[in-house]
Amino acid sequence: MEEKEVVVEAFTELAPRYESVVNNELNKFWGWSYQGFINFLIENTPINDGELLLDIATGTGVIPRAVLQANAHSKIVGIDITPAMLRHGKQKLGEDIFGKKVFLTTGDAMWMPFAPASFNLIMCGLATHHMQVDQLTAEIFRILKDNGRFSLADVGGSKLWKNPLINFFIKILAYFYFLITENKDRAWAEASAVSSVYTVEDWHQILSNAGFNEIKITLIKSRKFWVPDPLLIQACK
Repeated sequence: MEEKEVVVEAFTELAPRYESVVNNELNKFWGWSYQGFINFLIENTPINDGELLLDIATGTGVIPRAVLQANAHSKIVGIDITPAMLRHGKQKLGEDIFGKKVFLTTGDAMWMPFAPASFNLIMCGLATHHMQVDQLTAEIFRILKDNGRFSLADVGGSKLWKNPLINFFIKILAYFYFLITENKDRAWAEASAVSSVYTVEDWHQILSNAGFNEIKITLIKSRKFWVPDPLLIQACK
């Protein structure tokens, strides 16, 4: 089965309980609540009135809902590869928001169905490790307007992870952890994602190669010493 198909299968099953599961996992690994983590991303991302914002891998719409609490005048598009996640997102957004302030569409972040220079701001939370990041950042650069911004938060990797034996060992650990706590599809999805977890230096290079400037990467300290720190990554076109 293709890696993207595995991700869709895993998150289709996860969709009804996604937010509670991720909340428990972030508490266990980083000492953060899911909402607290997303709020941190938004609090550190300048959002101006009238801007058009894209949320990549929007899932159940956690970022759009939080953005609207911080800036009620925002207009947001959310894209996700898993239709089941979007169905639950539509329900959580409610009739007053869905289709009026937030528009959701199914799509692959590697080939987004948007014209060049469409968005002022693009955000992504806890998803880039499931993607081909070189291709993702090239797509983001394409659809951002001039002087547009990109802001994401996700897990960061250690330089040790580049060692093939250590990387393989981490994949095995991830697979068996999620096999025990979740299911086979989630285990494959998370084990496969290990190869797309990058260091600060990697992210600088990837974003520079895509054409971004004013790159700023901040370590978000994990509250547990044995877990790699998540990253807040911001850049401008």
